[in-house]
Amino acid sequence: MNTRAMIQSQREVDKRIADGHLTAWCTDAYLELCKKVSDEAFPCTFGTLALKKRQMIFAFIESTEEATVLDGLVRAFTEYAAFIETEPPVSASMHPLAILMPPPARWQSIEDYYDNSWRLLTAVRRRDPRPWPARIPAEPDSPGWCFCFGGVPFFINFKTPYHERRRSRRMRLSYLWLVQARDGFDLIAGDTDRGRKARRLIREKLASYDGLPVYPELGHYGRPDNREWKQYFVPETNELITSACPFSDKER
Repeated sequence: MNTRAMIQSQREVDKRIADGHLTAWCTDAYLELCKKVSDEAFPCTFGTLALKKRQMIFAFIESTEEATVLDGLVRAFTEYAAFIETEPPVSASMHPLAILMPPPARWQSIEDYYDNSWRLLTAVRRRDPRPWPARIPAEPDSPGWCFCFGGVPFFINFKTPYHERRRSRRMRLSYLWLVQARDGFDLIAGDTDRGRKARRLIREKLASYDGLPVYPELGHYGRPDNREWKQYFVPETNELITSACPFSDKER
């Protein structure tokens, strides 16, 4: 039985690389992400700061086999939710989790990644032993909805090798789920004067970094016109891939 924790601190990953205990793919995928996020032009200044302070958390799933991937995702979310619950909200938001996976050869388009990302996210939620938090609406078509696991609200950012025009969402060597605790993020960059300024600066950098207009569905959590699910997987164009959220917390 594998007894190693699924999630690892940035310092632990660095040590494993130095000791030669991390596989070549994990090392290359990790270094690609670090190079991307450490770039001063990278639009998410909070991510850049977390990396610089060595506060990021990582999980590696070295398989494209469906059952193994799902097991790894559930373990990563279980451990991460438990960690988040021990941290004050702002501190928790400064420890984002990067889940790195090899790109599945059978997924050959943005649409494939979109459909399967939502399918996997739904499957992860259905293996959560804890109930959906009462304070978070269960329906994605609500301005207060966000993905929850282990009783903790999260924001998810999917990055894929098939994102080409949107550099901010592109990873060459991995399929990446970037996960952040929702509550602390809202305190830092929520719908306040300070938060609106932070978001405005991030979106200015985003437009410059991608060389494209900012995706119009990027909004402020909780506002009546905001739908959080539309921001998890940003397509190459400004058109939604689907008009209704593919996520469902209900068994079919």
